[in-house]
Amino acid sequence: MPEFLENLNSYHFGVKQDGEPLGHVGLPPWAKGSPEEFIHINREALESEYVSSNLHHWIDLIFGYKQRGKPAVEAANIFYYLTYEGAVDLENMDDMLQKSAIEDQIANFGQTPIQIFRKKHPRRGPPIPIAHPLYFAPQSITVTSVVPSAISSSSSVLFIGLLDSNIVLMGEELILSVKLWLTTQLQSGGNFTFSGSLEPFFGIGSDVISPRKVATSLAENVEFGRQCLAAVQIHGDNYLILCGNWENSFQIISLSDGRIVQSIRQHKDVVSCVAVSSDGSVIATGSYDTTIMIWHAFRGRSNDKRSKNASNDLSTKDHVIIENPSHILCGHDDIITCLFVSKELDIVISGSKDGTCIFHTLREGTYVRSIRHPSGAGLSKLVASQHGRIVFYSDSDLSLHMYSINGKHIASSESNGRLNCMELSCCGEFMVCAGDHGQIVLRSMDSLGVVWRYDGSGKTITSLAVTPEECFLAGTKDGSLIVFSIENPLLRKGGIQRNKVKSSVG
Repeated sequence: MPEFLENLNSYHFGVKQDGEPLGHVGLPPWAKGSPEEFIHINREALESEYVSSNLHHWIDLIFGYKQRGKPAVEAANIFYYLTYEGAVDLENMDDMLQKSAIEDQIANFGQTPIQIFRKKHPRRGPPIPIAHPLYFAPQSITVTSVVPSAISSSSSVLFIGLLDSNIVLMGEELILSVKLWLTTQLQSGGNFTFSGSLEPFFGIGSDVISPRKVATSLAENVEFGRQCLAAVQIHGDNYLILCGNWENSFQIISLSDGRIVQSIRQHKDVVSCVAVSSDGSVIATGSYDTTIMIWHAFRGRSNDKRSKNASNDLSTKDHVIIENPSHILCGHDDIITCLFVSKELDIVISGSKDGTCIFHTLREGTYVRSIRHPSGAGLSKLVASQHGRIVFYSDSDLSLHMYSINGKHIASSESNGRLNCMELSCCGEFMVCAGDHGQIVLRSMDSLGVVWRYDGSGKTITSLAVTPEECFLAGTKDGSLIVFSIENPLLRKGGIQRNKVKSSVG
């Protein structure tokens, strides 16, 4: 976190000899006075190809053959003899004064790591651009597959979820479908529909669940969309969580047969949005009643207090989620419109129609801070990365705003059109947006700058997902499903330098 470089609390650290007070950490000129830029460039450097391709030299010095003997002397890599493992046997030393002196030296000077390798460590092989196309070659991604009428010809694809090799689709009028996601390893079996002339390596396979209507009814006033749905895997089984029901519940739908296995009603008004932690064990729901509730996946029979107190008529084998919330979080004055939950960051972030974005801790449920949209516009969508960057978007003014997890404003940008979907890449470095303008826009999660734009064949994109292979799955208003993937896995076999793309690229 860049905050460690700033004296945000104005502590008095004294003054220099010239009388200048000590405050923030002095940064090099290339950081342009920005702690965020300093951290970003250092991350880029540490993850760069130069560092990766020279890492074996460092391993040789610290853990390898250059740690001791003649190679260590030649590499000017020698230290005081007491720092090396096995240099002295403290357990069998009789002179307690000498033993104490040696222990003090070791405690103050440190110890050389254990020598693991006796031979030269091999150099890492060149990276394969296909493994991280968004980073190395974003221009290589193109439309490789189109499935017309993926759900139905008259139903927009409102949600795309990924669970292992399954693609979960939800359309208007509550039409659910599950299809196979075929990668290079899964190409045996399944039906492809490809629009490109090159042989694709990713595609949409056959139906796991053929399109069918979910047996529930939505509330009249709910704006049903991506925020009302989440795909989750619990104990190896795949489920879809569906909000917006007329009886103020949210429902758990089995993705093996499409039936509703659990319906939970605790909110006092319609459940408006849902979010799931990365491991699927924690679920957050927001409501028109302005509260957020935190739920935990059922772990089977246990002595857990929550499972003992779960008041329901279902047998334990039917439990997917414990029916008593672990926390009820308050603070908003209007409908909860978007949510993010992270066990890794111990955070729940909620956005509301009143324009506020509120942070609570996940474990304790305590209030941390609030951020307000600069113009007070209601929040429509929210994404957050595991690096602690939060971006929210408002349909009211079509603006994007980025903040740090500690509440510092980092960047703002215009979306250039209504956004229907905002998703993060698996690495958290990129945000992928799409909407009415029919393009997929790749933005940096460091600056909100546009990295690349992808033509969506002029169709209005209503839903989006980014696969672990960094392909895009885009659902359209006319019910089609478009696959954007790398055009040729042998792309730039000899040259793997990352392309620095200008934001003006069309």
